[in-house]
Amino acid sequence: MAFAPFVLGRRTIGGVGSYFDLITDDARLFYGESFHFGYFAGEANTLEQGLEAHTDLVLEMAQLEKATKVLDVGCGIGTPAIRLASRYGAHVTGVNISQEQVRQGRVLIEQRGLSNRIDLQRGNALELEFQDASFDAVLCVEVGGDICVQSKDKQTLVQELFRIVKPGGSIGFSDLVFTSSPTLEEENALRTLLYHEGKELITDWASLFLQAGFIVERSTDILPQTMPTWDYTMATYQKRSEEAARRYGRRRTENILLNLRKIPLILQKYAAFPVLSLKKPA
Repeated sequence: MAFAPFVLGRRTIGGVGSYFDLITDDARLFYGESFHFGYFAGEANTLEQGLEAHTDLVLEMAQLEKATKVLDVGCGIGTPAIRLASRYGAHVTGVNISQEQVRQGRVLIEQRGLSNRIDLQRGNALELEFQDASFDAVLCVEVGGDICVQSKDKQTLVQELFRIVKPGGSIGFSDLVFTSSPTLEEENALRTLLYHEGKELITDWASLFLQAGFIVERSTDILPQTMPTWDYTMATYQKRSEEAARRYGRRRTENILLNLRKIPLILQKYAAFPVLSLKKPA
């Protein structure tokens, strides 16, 4: 998630990396340490708790109890990897296209005393530099729509995940998707805050994973449970509106707030949020 249109024009893999290089400081300031939607079920009643609950759900889907080597694809600044390493015995490798997020993540991991358990690397998830069957499990938290800049990239990503996970290995996967195209006006609102358009996110991930040879062991749509994310984000922006105005200018800040109000309605019309537990046949 991002909060200002720093990078415009046609999306490229390099552009995705540059975009997250630019927005990471702002996102941490206004949003938090995890770059995904919150999941508000059970006892989650703050944004931080919602972000952690989303991570925990995908960790559960990844079936990590016996995993010793785990790959976190699109690892952000390592926050999910830190949570994983703190709860399970596995070594975690994180891959991220953003050099700045890798840099900040390494600092955060060192501060937590986990440098021997977590290794963050800059890399392209569509061309992973690992041998076949390198990992027992894979974590992919709300990443697919960001890193797949063309429709064909989605199949490439799924095939890469199949290649690098061991037979019998598992994947926990979540992503925001659209089921149909928003209007032009709605797309403009989305691009004010997100580095992609809704029509680019029209995806049936479960079918793509099945075609690649995975078994879909569990699937759920958590869109309703993610919607409070926008209330918390709006409240943060309103509380820190003067700081936002100093950083972006008052007119842009007002525009951000205006579109923050629109996006939940757009998502309710067009979106879903699949979370999948996947197994590679032994």
